[in-house]
Amino acid sequence: MASAFKTATGANIGTSLTSVFTAPSGSTCTIIGLYLCNQSGGAIEANTVFYDASSTTNVNITHNTPIQSGSSVAVIGGDAKVVLEAGDSIRIQSNVVNSIDVVLSYLEQT
Repeated sequence: MASAFKTATGANIGTSLTSVFTAPSGSTCTIIGLYLCNQSGGAIEANTVFYDASSTTNVNITHNTPIQSGSSVAVIGGDAKVVLEAGDSIRIQSNVVNSIDVVLSYLEQT
């Protein structure tokens, strides 16, 4: 089984639920870090959602998390990990248009 550390990013995410990473076919991915940065001029609220492809279900990891202007939050990291199977994804949404930048680090196993 091959393993590789990788990064996915998203820029200017707004009010639509947006996939920032989907686990590729034939792999399992462990999310080891997920950072949301409010790059807007005011406070926002962010949602982080796990999409389970096997049940076609969205499940909240965070809901209406406040992020002050110019600040970041670590949603996943440290002891908190999330495992994605092929087709599962991490989705982000804000209550303000074009307000969130995302950096997601993961370990992909194929």
